[in-house]
Amino acid sequence: MAVRRNRRTSGPLRPLRQALLRLEKDGAKVIARVRKEAGAFLATRQQRALGELVKRAQRLGTDVERRIRRGRRDFEARAERILADVERLATRSDVERLERRLDARLAEIEAKLGGGEAKKSAPGTFLP
Repeated sequence: MAVRRNRRTSGPLRPLRQALLRLEKDGAKVIARVRKEAGAFLATRQQRALGELVKRAQRLGTDVERRIRRGRRDFEARAERILADVERLATRSDVERLERRLDARLAEIEAKLGGGEAKKSAPGTFLP
């Protein structure tokens, strides 16, 4: 009885078929590895892009904080200047009080100089 041989496992093309099978397996491995690395690369690129966006947002936040501090200092300085100007200005009641004190002093001086009764002037007017 003759042994029937499988054409795929025997013959002159057997080494070629084996080489092709190895290439197919190796090709599948390479494609799987390329897919994996491409996915990692894309993920890495996306991570880098996200990292860059986060850095830009942090710089923006720092810049905004710096501008707010500078603006607050400028505002406080302007408010202090305005308050100082307001404090330097005499109010109406301050002026009236000073006028009354001046009238009283003038009356005292006139009384001492005149030797008698001091002439009283109307508030806010000065004696000649």
